Amino acid sequence: MSDDVEPSVIARAMEALNAGDLETATILNRELVRLHDRMGITIVGITEDSAETTMELNADTAGSRLGTVHGGMLATFADVTAALALTRSLDGTGHIQVTTDMHIRYFRQPKSGPLTARATVVHRGRLILSAECVICDAEGRDLARATATYMLAQLPS
Repeated sequence: MSDDVEPSVIARAMEALNAGDLETATILNRELVRLHDRMGITIVGITEDSAETTMELNADTAGSRLGTVHGGMLATFADVTAALALTRSLDGTGHIQVTTDMHIRYFRQPKSGPLTARATVVHRGRLILSAECVICDAEGRDLARATATYMLAQLPS
């Protein structure tokens, strides 16, 4: 996130997520982080302890060979989805989650898209949160699995 993003945009994005307005949350998320826009990340579901997103297969997410996805894009996709799964843990706290550690295992390249990521909260501490994420292709084949840990950081005022 760039330094020139107004905290009100972050607050509005969190409000939209907590209200279940996934279309607005997707638009604001793409505004906050332009890479998410280029990746075509769309929020399709959120609960108290999980999130589901999709990602387009396009020239901006491609690897070095035709039909592949860059591993960094898959890691970013997992990080975004895992962080979203933790969003409802932050309701009204004035904090955001900041990635402190992530481990990702890659299994295969997709046969088709869009890709789907599903993340589940596995730990909610006072300052440390953790989630697991699975990324699948349009055929439901696991492409990657990730675990991520986040620290709560104060929102800028």
